[in-house]
This record gives sequence, structure tokens and C-alpha cells, in this order.
Amino acid sequence: MLNIIHTHGTHNMTLVVFSIILAIFSSYTALDLISRYRFSKRFIIGKYWFVSASIAMGSGIWAMHFVGMLAYDINIDVRYHTLLVIVTMILPILTSGLAFYMLSRFVSQELLIISGTVLAAGILLMHYIGMESMIIQADIQYDPFWVSISILVALISSIVAIQTFVKFRDNHTFDKTWLKIVIAILLGIAISGMHYTGMKATSFVIEPNHDFSGTHDHVGSNALALSIGITIFIIQLFILISRHIDRRSSIKLQESEERYRKLVELSPVAIGIHQYGEFSYINPAGMKVLGANSKKDVIGKNFLTFIHPDYHEIVKERWKTMHQINTHVGLLEEKMIRLDNEIIDVEIMGLPITINGEAYVQVIFQDITERKKIENVTHQLAYHDSLTGLPNRRLFEQRLEKALKQANTKTNTAAVMFIDLDGFKQVNDTYGHEAGDIVLISVAQKLTSCVRINDTVARLAGDEFTVLLVDSEEDTVVTKAKKILEILSLPIEFKNENVHVTPSIGISFFLDEDKNGESLIREADIAMYQAKQSGKNNFRIYGR
Repeated sequence: MLNIIHTHGTHNMTLVVFSIILAIFSSYTALDLISRYRFSKRFIIGKYWFVSASIAMGSGIWAMHFVGMLAYDINIDVRYHTLLVIVTMILPILTSGLAFYMLSRFVSQELLIISGTVLAAGILLMHYIGMESMIIQADIQYDPFWVSISILVALISSIVAIQTFVKFRDNHTFDKTWLKIVIAILLGIAISGMHYTGMKATSFVIEPNHDFSGTHDHVGSNALALSIGITIFIIQLFILISRHIDRRSSIKLQESEERYRKLVELSPVAIGIHQYGEFSYINPAGMKVLGANSKKDVIGKNFLTFIHPDYHEIVKERWKTMHQINTHVGLLEEKMIRLDNEIIDVEIMGLPITINGEAYVQVIFQDITERKKIENVTHQLAYHDSLTGLPNRRLFEQRLEKALKQANTKTNTAAVMFIDLDGFKQVNDTYGHEAGDIVLISVAQKLTSCVRINDTVARLAGDEFTVLLVDSEEDTVVTKAKKILEILSLPIEFKNENVHVTPSIGISFFLDEDKNGESLIREADIAMYQAKQSGKNNFRIYGR
């Protein structure tokens, strides 16, 4: 029987060192990418770094393995099964991706061990399938002891690697370049150790009549190994450079976000964010406006619960505008309901924003309740009589001009009454100005009670009043004039005494479209003097 030859081959130490460097560099790249996830895990881009880390780690492990295979010389020609080589390339990338996916989803110790086992399985399958991809004139045999050692090394190194990746993912104190280098060296050596332990378990059985005289192409193998290693190195270097460029951009973005966050948090203007309904953020100024003690009182609630029902449709329409044409909507004055049910006036605007790829609305609003009160007071002072509260001459003239534009001289028309109080001077002289003020206030109330809500009673000056009657026929105006004569002739009580005044009323009608408000007031004034000359306490129509 012929004696068979067992050989273990020798290693090209230059390629061995090169393979270990590849493993170390791959570990460093993966560590760096995993630490990047901590800064971007709130964004979709965070998943990209896990994919990149998987490719970096998997391709690095494969390159280390294949260069290590090419570094192994058994002095016979070796070719490789293309399909199996492709499988060995894909396996570590897939298992690295699966392990890192677990890192992105789970944090329990049991699942970390499982993810480490998955990575180890990928490395082991890659190695032993890679050995089977060798096409040689020899049989491969494995030493069970060293195979067991290689499995143990793969498990320990993979679980340690996963645990290390978790530290770099979650803890910023580990994000130091020197620490990454040290740990990458340890991981690279550990991962390489599995490969070379597996090679230690391998022996090749060669027939004794095998011709060793042929020249084995060492130069070709070395060139292939260097080509593969350099290609993987360049790919990982590109990924690493991209990561650092992105990191600088991300740092600037984070600084910008931090400045914006501080600006929003410290802003005296209320700012909130909602996803076309549900609040997801409110700043302290917004909490104050809404009467909230904490953000929990607002976040999660529907924005419309804080909007007065009268404005719901307007708000929904504004949302529709923002969503359809992606533009902001201008300032709007509306009413909001605080958490204590107090209704306040606010000035509010909204603009569409994008967060994590989803559409949101940022609302900027401020409480203008006090301002509205001041505006109302200012308007009251500018357009109303301070004593009686009636509209003054300015407001009366504005309403009169508006009424004339809407009036129709052929059907219902507008009429103006000019009223002067008879005997008012005697009241002031006899009882004093206090009595005069009481009389004016009482007359204002009585006049208001005689007209409709869409008519206007105004005090022009002193004891002169005007009344604007809109959409009124002549008979209706005459009836009201008689009613005013009757009610103003009743005594007014002042300090247990009855004070008497009577009205003289002049009336003018809008019968000519060429007339304006000023001419109607003047004609009513002329008619009022005619009423006085006719004995007072009566009315006259201009031109009659």
C-alpha cells in the first residue's frame, strides 16, 4: 500500500501580517461607524451607518480570510470555486448585518449573546466553506481539537466584539480615537486568530506519486492577495472618510439644532409643534400661554382642543393650505381656550416643517388679550362718546356713508334724525352739570331703546344727538320720531326731583343719490331748527 503524504503547508508572513492589518482596520472602521449611530439614531440616516458598519466588518473579515488563504502555501496548484468564494464573501456581510440589526433593536444581554453567536457562525461558515472552495489535488482533513478551539475563539471574539460595539453605540466616553485603535487591534487579532486557528486544524492529504516538480505561482497568489486587500482597504477607507465628512457636517448640524433649540426654549414667544393635530412639542412660553404646569399637560393633546370652536374650520383650512402647497400661513387673530377654560385672544401663524421625513406644523403664537383690551379702549375713545358710550360724530359719519352706499332711493331708504334737547341749559343752570350728565345718559339710553340694533344713535356734541335709520320707509321713520317725542318727554329723576327736557327733531331722507352724508346731516339740522321755531317738542321733515 502506498504511503500518503500529510502536509500543513507554510505561511507567507508578509501576507499574514497584511491580513491581520485588514482585520484591525475593518474593526476600527466598524467601531467608528457604530459610534456614529449614537449621533444619528433619531434619524433615518442612522440605519445607513449600521449598513455601512456591516459592509465594513463583513468585507474586512472576508478579505482577512481570503488573503490568509492565499498566504497559505502547500506547494501545489490551488484554484478556487467561484460560486463558493462569492458565498464566503456574502456570509460575513449578512451575519454582520443581522448582528448589528439586533444591536439597533434590542439591548438585553441574552440577545447580545445571540447576535455575537450569529456573527461567529458567519465567520466559521465563511472559513470552512472557503476551505471547501479550494480546488486542489489533495484531500482536506481537520483536527477535531483545533476545530473546537477555532469555534471557541470565533464565539469569544464575536461576543466580545458585539459587547464592544454596544459600548461604542451608547457611551460617548468610548468615542476616543486612541481607544478605538487599541480595541480595533485587539478585535482584529482575535478575529484573525480564529482563521489561523482553523488553518492549524487543517491538513492536506496528498498522494505519494504527486509531482511536486511543477512551479507553483507564488507571484500570482501574492499579487491577487494584495489586490484583494488593497481593494477592500480602499473601500473601507472611503467609508471611513465619508463618515468623518458626515460627522463634521453632523456636528455643525447639531450645533445649529442646539442653537435653535435654545432659541426656541428661551423665546418669549409661544412655539409649538404638532403633526397636523397632535402636539409633539411646546416651549415654556407656550406652556404659560396655555396655562400648563408641565409639557405633559399639552404634548399628546389635539391642537384643536385649544382652539375656540368658532375658529376650527379656519384652522383646518390653513392646515390644508400648508399641506398642499408647503408654505406658511400668515398671522391670524383668533381665540384659544386655556387649560383653565379661560378664553384668550391670540395672534398665531403656522409653517410646515419636516422632522425625520414626516410632515409637521410649527405654530408661533402669543397672547394678545391685553393688547386687544387696549385696542378696544382706544377704539372706544376714538369713536365713542366718553359720557354716554354712544358713537361719536366720526363713527356716525362712517356708518352713514356706508349706509348710503347700500341704500336704494326707490325702495327702502336711509334717514337721519337730528335731535336737540329743549330746556337742557336750564337743567345745567338749575341743578348743575351733574344733573346735566344724568340727563344726557338717560336720553342716550331712551334713544337707543327706540331704534333697532342695526340703526345708530350718536351724540354729536353737547345736547345734540343724531339717529341713523337704515332700510326704513317714511312712515316707519315718522312713527319712530313720535315714539322718541313721547319717551323723551317723560321726567328724569335726579336726587328725588323730576327734571324735564323735550326734544326738537329734524329729519332728512336719502332721496337723491347725489347726496352725501354731510348734506343729510345738514338738512336734518335745518329741519330741527324749524321744529324749534314751531314750538319745540315736535319734529319736522326737511323740505316739508
